[in-house]
Amino acid sequence: MKIFYSLEVFTPHISGVTVATDRLASYFSSLKDYETYIITASDSGDFLIEKTKKGYSLIKIRSYPSPIGKDTKVSYFAKLNAKKIIDQFQPDLIHLQDPLFISLSLASEAKKRQVPVIMTQHNSLEFPLSYLGFPKFFKNWSTSIVKSYYQTVFHKYCDLIIAPSHFIEEEIKKISPDIPTQVISNGIDLKRIEGVKITEDFLEKYQFKDIVNKPIVLYVGRISQEKNLKTLLKSIPLILKNQEATFLFVGEGKLKEEMIKELEKLSLLERIRFCSVKEPNSDEIYCFYKLATLFVMPSLIEAQSLATMEAMACGLPIVASNKGALPELVKDEENGFLVDGLNPEEMATAVLKIINDSNLQRKFSLKSKEIIASHDINQVYPLLKNIYEESFKNSFKKNRVEEENL
Repeated sequence: MKIFYSLEVFTPHISGVTVATDRLASYFSSLKDYETYIITASDSGDFLIEKTKKGYSLIKIRSYPSPIGKDTKVSYFAKLNAKKIIDQFQPDLIHLQDPLFISLSLASEAKKRQVPVIMTQHNSLEFPLSYLGFPKFFKNWSTSIVKSYYQTVFHKYCDLIIAPSHFIEEEIKKISPDIPTQVISNGIDLKRIEGVKITEDFLEKYQFKDIVNKPIVLYVGRISQEKNLKTLLKSIPLILKNQEATFLFVGEGKLKEEMIKELEKLSLLERIRFCSVKEPNSDEIYCFYKLATLFVMPSLIEAQSLATMEAMACGLPIVASNKGALPELVKDEENGFLVDGLNPEEMATAVLKIINDSNLQRKFSLKSKEIIASHDINQVYPLLKNIYEESFKNSFKKNRVEEENL
């Protein structure tokens, strides 16, 4: 079976969507009788086809600078390539990872050929508003436009929508109550994570030897406004008044320079470490989790939160906002604390409770691993495999019936 995964932005840009797509394509390319392709915008701007070491093929479509991100490119004219690509490679199924230019162009051509199209809804309705930085008074207007756009995409192109959380499933049902929907986690490779160990090379590379025996508060993800990091930033002085902790931010983003300036003003920069991992899905990322005492996710709009799942797989206690899909992963006072994501005092109190109580750390650690077990890719990906094969089978039957009626 040939599967197309489509998304506008892929590596070297790192996000939950790019990481999840890379894992999916890698996994299914390793299976017998499966070929996988990722179709995305070219980071160089030029059309390119290449076979990756992970087994899948990468088709990069001619692209142009994005008006909302100087480091990203988008394929405004993907429609010019979509027909040619589908005719050349003849996919059996297309799995959209976003609702943008490349995905919609491929879906349009797929529908003409009765190739099944499914889509994973990776973002909440509030994500565009937060990501683009629109003022809050635009919320109702912008949410209405986003709803209308998704409704059109769902009904015009998609045979099935996959929701990574029940939170997203509820949003989909509010937009399109009659669209077929199934909740399937993005999944996590627990066996791989379990085998990762912190090495001396890792500690030396990031100069962590001086903090390895002290409390470490970890955040992993984009350093950008939609992640609500300003609340976490405001909680840092409150925590440091009571504990000699180190705060570790792993990721890149537009907010990083602003955060550094603010921390310099507060004379706290020496207690903060900013790091980045260039290679998505590298084992190195898990070393950061295994080094930490606890993980904090302040975002108010998570559709699932791959970073929180990775933290739980590494046995970390979690402090998270009581919003979005995070309450599906974090059970208050069982594997961490759910807090008001806009209240730095409440966030600081939760962090300090965990740091100051080793018994609580052990309890939360065990529960994190217990909860995340059901998200293992060995349980999740077979569900997707069944969907792929059933969708293809139904499409094949439909095509045969139509041919017989001609």
